[in-house]
Amino acid sequence: MKITRITVAAVCTAAAVALAGCGNDATGDQQHTHAGSDDYQVIEPLSPQQIDADDTAITAMQMILSWQPAIDESKADALIRATPYLGGDLLAVADSGTHAEVRPDADWQQWAAAKDAVSATCVRAASTPAAPAGMRTLVIDLTCIQTVLHAGGRSTRLTPQTWRTTTVRTDDGWRLTDYRFQQ
Repeated sequence: MKITRITVAAVCTAAAVALAGCGNDATGDQQHTHAGSDDYQVIEPLSPQQIDADDTAITAMQMILSWQPAIDESKADALIRATPYLGGDLLAVADSGTHAEVRPDADWQQWAAAKDAVSATCVRAASTPAAPAGMRTLVIDLTCIQTVLHAGGRSTRLTPQTWRTTTVRTDDGWRLTDYRFQQ
């Protein structure tokens, strides 16, 4: 079996596409690929022990901002999926499984009813403050774009958002400990 390493964004996108169902080709026929196990690939997310502060912030935020409203109880489920990349109080919130702590999205119910998924892609923003070498705590600004993957095959890009994240170096690698929406 071929093993492929890709970013967590691709993992979330693949899951969202699977939720969205099969697409249509130019002739209108549905495409299905469900043959033997050789048609599937094992997807390995980035190891939180082997990535730097930027990749930790990017990977964690892509997971936190990627949702499956038809399956997820709330956005807290995405936070729980990001647990390997979290630390500090943020990890404590994820470990508690508390759904009330996460602000609901106005479109959540509509997306759930339509069986839409939301996939996020993040990149380091130019507004990231400079940090001296060797720091154990880094602030990293990310520009994140969420895309709604509609069950019918279309997609809608949402307005880009900037998030200020905090990552801390631990004995087991970098961990995201905080994130805040920047206006």
